[in-house]
Amino acid sequence: MLCKNAAVASVALCSLVVLQAAAPSGQPKKARLDKNEAKAAFEYLNRVRKDPPSFSKEIGADLKDVKAMPALKWNATLAKVAEQKALDMAKRNYFGHLNPEGLGINILMHEAGYKLPKYMLENKKANNFESLGGGLPNGKETIRRLILDKGVENIGHRKHLLGIDTFEAQHKNVGIGFARNPKSQWKTYICVIIAHQP
Repeated sequence: MLCKNAAVASVALCSLVVLQAAAPSGQPKKARLDKNEAKAAFEYLNRVRKDPPSFSKEIGADLKDVKAMPALKWNATLAKVAEQKALDMAKRNYFGHLNPEGLGINILMHEAGYKLPKYMLENKKANNFESLGGGLPNGKETIRRLILDKGVENIGHRKHLLGIDTFEAQHKNVGIGFARNPKSQWKTYICVIIAHQP
């Protein structure tokens, strides 16, 4: 099931791919990052952005009217935040845009040194830049499912990843974290952060 959480800032994007709701329950210990899957997700996302219509059949969505967008640039700060978020979910066995301390991705990006406008930091729960996936086998499949956005009325994941609307189109930087924990509820966790140039 795909979920679209309500925006918490004026132009907030809050995207979520999950099979069902998950609540924190203990702290499984075997979490680890999988940088190869993060890289595969990054490469696949940029291939789709280059020519969305040609991926319509593979993704299972009509992308014929989606314009090509420039390749996203890997950003070390965003990657660090995305990796920490994915690993945190895997370690502490939760899935959601807010960590157990109630902080959204805008605050986590800011704390890592990524500059954001002040209004995006006023609400500690704010999320303008993050899409999440859980319980899927690999990075490529998670990106495919986020773009498919089945069951999400406003196709928020697709807009976020493919830069479809005006707000998303200005975002050029990306960081992706992919974590695994076989002892956790979802087994795999991905965090995709796409943001404007600071």
